[in-house]
Amino acid sequence: MGKRGPKPVDMGLLNVWEFEWYKAFHVLRDGTPLPGSHAVTAPPPHISKVQIRSWIQRLKEMSEEEWLKTNRRACATISEKEVSEIDGPIRDVDLEFARWEKADEIAELERYLNPRKIPAQNERRMLWANLVRARTAPALKKVCDEWASLPDVRAWGLTCYPAHILANMGEFLRMKRDVRFPKSESVTFDESRLEYLARGMAGVLVGVSPMTAIERLRNIKHTQGGPLWTKEPGGLKYCKCWRCSLASSRRVYKWGAEGWWNGMSLFMELAGKRLHRKGEGR
Repeated sequence: MGKRGPKPVDMGLLNVWEFEWYKAFHVLRDGTPLPGSHAVTAPPPHISKVQIRSWIQRLKEMSEEEWLKTNRRACATISEKEVSEIDGPIRDVDLEFARWEKADEIAELERYLNPRKIPAQNERRMLWANLVRARTAPALKKVCDEWASLPDVRAWGLTCYPAHILANMGEFLRMKRDVRFPKSESVTFDESRLEYLARGMAGVLVGVSPMTAIERLRNIKHTQGGPLWTKEPGGLKYCKCWRCSLASSRRVYKWGAEGWWNGMSLFMELAGKRLHRKGEGR
């Protein structure tokens, strides 16, 4: 005979579903699966938008051959090698590489200056607000139908999320009636509401009470002894919950992004020197 009493909660599965709901609710509210972080995508403070605009113009004026030679010198500077060690004949394939890389750099810089606008941003916010406020079955069905009809939600295959809410309407409405449901209208509490509903719906899909899921995920221990604490064969220890993984990847991405911006700064500095030398040679 098996053990009596409630079965233990699968925290790994609960963690996975919390992340999926967290992203689905963010797509509904903001048009993106994760909240943006300007600090991650922004350049270091010493690089201004005026400089970036001048870089874009300079790149557009630059030939593929000039881009390639400047890039080789930048690589030599970073690797502390003599230019002659990495300089060499310019082949057609090198020029093709330069063309694509130059276009990609221009696009990346332009995306920073002109971030993608989320279509119907105000309408999405209103839709999210209506989901939070819905207290009856008809009101909930109306907002879920509108949610499922959003073009990006349909394109990304996320219509199953409003469908899950409608299939578990009673549980969803009960979650919001609970005294612990964040009711303040502030931005901070709105994020808390999103997390609360994501955790509760994760519980529904895992087969545990939404309130149990909310409490387990809210109080999860992220250090040694926690349910998702992992030790790799090489000795690396970490919490493999999605929050810790995301924080770690953002640190790595931020480091990589800063490297990219600093690399561009060096590239443009070297390009400026080449342009200056050309001017002197005339």
